Amino acid sequence: MLTEVAEGPQNLPPNVKIVIDASPRRAHIYYVTMKDDGSQKYEGLGEIIILVTGRPSTGPCSNAWRVVDSRAEHGWGPMLYDVTMEWATLNGGGLVSDRETVSPEARKVWDYYLRDRSDVENYQLDNLKNVLTPEIEEDNCSQRAAGWDDNAIDPRDIETDWIASALSKLYTKTPTTMDALDATGQLHVINLR
Repeated sequence: MLTEVAEGPQNLPPNVKIVIDASPRRAHIYYVTMKDDGSQKYEGLGEIIILVTGRPSTGPCSNAWRVVDSRAEHGWGPMLYDVTMEWATLNGGGLVSDRETVSPEARKVWDYYLRDRSDVENYQLDNLKNVLTPEIEEDNCSQRAAGWDDNAIDPRDIETDWIASALSKLYTKTPTTMDALDATGQLHVINLR
């Protein structure tokens, strides 16, 4: 949860790195400890898995990456989410929450990004019925987690609660956290093709 005391790059022990293990459709972002022999050991501080959007069930979602799994030890989640959002911005349209279900704890993370982070940009996405921007299809995205029923028969029965939800947005961020980690040698990117 991002309202907790957040650890930043300056708090990361010198032998711990964040690894971004990415392929064209999937990325795994996680903490590792560098052992004396140069090998890496998965560090249980946290991990996030994201997938590219664009399936018929999710919609194009403005070329965003979506979070499908995340977990972190107390204080270590915010930096991991920042790195994930920055990477998703550099390698796609940005970052969105899972489109189907989001835990109450994860909802708090997205609410925090929407309301309390001036360094994070957010953009309203449409739903799969294309009710907000009928002339634009690229921003269509499943809004099931935000409260819209993708199977609604009549799009004129729109309920505005989903629009107010932090889960209905796309988020982008400049790579300030990645740059800070890279400057100390604590960011390792593996691009698998």
